[in-house]
Amino acid sequence: MILKSVHMVNFKKYKKANIALDNSLIGIFGNNGAGKSSLLEAVTWGLYGVAQSMEGKEGVKQKDLIRDGEEEMGVEVEFLLGSHVYKVTRYLNAKRGIKSRLWIDGKLQARKSTEVVTRIEQDVGLNVKGFISSSFIRQKELDLITSKIASERKKLINRLFNLKIYEKFEEAAKNRKKEKENELLAVQMVMKEREKDIDGLPEVEAECDQLKVQVAHLRREYDMVQQESDSVKKEYSLLEEEYQRYQTLQSRLKILENDVENTRTILENRKEDLRKIEEAEVTKRKVQPQYDEFLKVKESFSRLDSLKSVYDKKVKEKENLETEISVTQRNLHERLMECSRDIQNMETQEEELGETGALLEAVKEKISALSDIPQRREEEAGKLDKIKDKEAELLAEKRTCQGRIADLTLELEDVESLGVGAPCPKCKRPLEKEHMEQLIARYRAEIAGHEKALEKYVSRETHLHEMRKELENTIQELKREEATLTALKKEEQQYVKAEVSLETIRKRKKEVQENIMEYRKRLSNLEEGEVKIQKLKEDIDRLHFDPDTYETTKKKIEEMSAVEREIIRLNERISKKDDIIRYMGEAEQLLSRKMNEAGEIRLHTEKMVAIPDTFEAIKDKRDRILEKELEISRQHTEKKTLYQEKEKELQRLHRVKEELKDLKKNQKDLESMIVTFAILQEAFRQIPVQIQSRLRPRIRNEASLLLREITEGKYAYIDLGKDYSVTVYYDGEYYPISRFSGGEKDLINLCLRVGISQVLVSLSSLGSFARIQSLFLDECFGSFDIERRRNLLAAIAELRNHFAQIVVITHIEEIKEALPEAFLVEELPDGSSLIRRTK
Repeated sequence: MILKSVHMVNFKKYKKANIALDNSLIGIFGNNGAGKSSLLEAVTWGLYGVAQSMEGKEGVKQKDLIRDGEEEMGVEVEFLLGSHVYKVTRYLNAKRGIKSRLWIDGKLQARKSTEVVTRIEQDVGLNVKGFISSSFIRQKELDLITSKIASERKKLINRLFNLKIYEKFEEAAKNRKKEKENELLAVQMVMKEREKDIDGLPEVEAECDQLKVQVAHLRREYDMVQQESDSVKKEYSLLEEEYQRYQTLQSRLKILENDVENTRTILENRKEDLRKIEEAEVTKRKVQPQYDEFLKVKESFSRLDSLKSVYDKKVKEKENLETEISVTQRNLHERLMECSRDIQNMETQEEELGETGALLEAVKEKISALSDIPQRREEEAGKLDKIKDKEAELLAEKRTCQGRIADLTLELEDVESLGVGAPCPKCKRPLEKEHMEQLIARYRAEIAGHEKALEKYVSRETHLHEMRKELENTIQELKREEATLTALKKEEQQYVKAEVSLETIRKRKKEVQENIMEYRKRLSNLEEGEVKIQKLKEDIDRLHFDPDTYETTKKKIEEMSAVEREIIRLNERISKKDDIIRYMGEAEQLLSRKMNEAGEIRLHTEKMVAIPDTFEAIKDKRDRILEKELEISRQHTEKKTLYQEKEKELQRLHRVKEELKDLKKNQKDLESMIVTFAILQEAFRQIPVQIQSRLRPRIRNEASLLLREITEGKYAYIDLGKDYSVTVYYDGEYYPISRFSGGEKDLINLCLRVGISQVLVSLSSLGSFARIQSLFLDECFGSFDIERRRNLLAAIAELRNHFAQIVVITHIEEIKEALPEAFLVEELPDGSSLIRRTK
């Protein structure tokens, strides 16, 4: 993998930046805090969606990578992998989330963030942690390997060289072995059950033979009984028809006898009804004169009842009209008085609210002049928050710079206190005068550079403080004006309410005046009602209706109503006479026919008197033979069913016997597979061990060669133990890395890290290893003296034979001259960063 270009938009401190990495050895320079390392973070975030500053418990959130004040950021990374050109784009919107795409040789290959990361991990051969650990060497992480315990060191090497895949293979073989062991246990349990099952096979075979003989015997016996049963059933069928005909005749005879008896009873009842009708005719002739008088009185009452209906309607109408006029007059007079009082009150309120219109217009003009105050205050408050954030960032950078000046000053004092010949605090060699002067000059130059940066921080801090004070004063003035605006709005609301009230009063006054006119009109209309009442009185007099005469006639009708009811009852009884006479004639004819039919049936049944006894005898015989037939059939069915069950059990046991043979074969196959997976498990466990044992000498040789070159032979060898513990050869002996000073440790760790990366690059052409050909050195020169820096730069130049691309990030200016291509990162006054090519 070789980086070609990185394009950033609103990523951390960068508004917009584009860097093309065309050379094999590139330097990126700039002051501390300018944003150099952000370039490397942009690469990892673009490829994997993770930046180095997001790692750990105190890591920032992804949305915090967006430049202050912006809602969206984006990174585009283009790199070579073998002969293919990869282009990855990743954009983050604070509200809409992440969008990511991957193109290979100009063709879109992935559209989702997860798909992009999966494809990058697959093609590059490393996840984000492995990519950072193998390609990025940062000063604060130089001891990434030596600071770990033995087990973690091995895991780290496995991750870097993509050996963890064998752990997955080992785990897969282990799981498959466990699965087959479980299958074997299950097969063995089934085999025990099957062996126990077929122990009863001889006994079942004997029972099956015995049942077969019994079933055949019962079948022969059943056939004999069935022949006898068929003969009896035939005889029974013939007698059953005669017996049913006899039973039918007996039933018909009983029905006819009952019908004859019922018909005779009905005829007697009808004769009694005729006698009562004759008595009713005599009674009617006696009551008829009284009934004629009742009809005359009823006719007179009908005329009076018609007049009463008209009379009651007129009287009720007159009374209702009188009541309505009285109530309406009283209500209208009360409403007129109430309306007069309301008009007086509304005229008083109208005078009080007459001046609110002019006052409201004056208040609205003042509010309009102050309407933009809240927006201006919010804008100024936003500016103030940004100033405070910049002050906090500036204070942190200033303190870092002050701390660095203090550390460098102390180191300078230590160096100045040493004499010529004393051991160098960096490389432990005896100090020569020229070396000491160079060391002191370097410290003073670095202190001067930091002091110059500190002056910039102080100047920016003063400028920001003045801007903050000015904004705070402006905000206070805007708050006072905003309070005035709030008071004016409240006053405006009061005047608006008064205007609404005035308009409401005017509308109400108009409505009340209209109501007064309506009430007066209705009072004048009541005179028409008096005329109607007088006319109703005249109509009532013309009816000549006497309520007393009506009541007397009504009472007489009620007294004579019994005569009417009696006449109605007698007429109803007399009207049935003809129907009764006709029915009696028909009943006598029906009685004669049924008596003749009953006589014929009696003669026929006397001839069939012996049939019931004969039928009962043959029926008993049939029942006995059927019972015997059913019993033999039941025994035969039971034995046959039992035989069939035993036959099925016998077949099942024979199948179990065959299944047991298959299970034994399966057992042997599973045992063979368990042995195979155990061998595979051990083989996959040993592969990383064997590879690591071969990697160790190569890493040791590459790291030793680089360390020997940089230290000019002082430290000739680095040795790696089986657990990747580090020892260094010095003065005839190997010492653990903990024995050396901080600067020496950094140098040893750097050589070890570069050596690992060299080996990784040399293996990148092999399919199972990570395909890395780039190396990024981030601030790895800070703890080295001038001489070792030169040696390290010379070694890095030689490393181009191993790495297709090396990127050096540092704030040390003197290194720039040794690199063929250089970029400068600068921080602008507004806090953003700018990158430009300087060489």
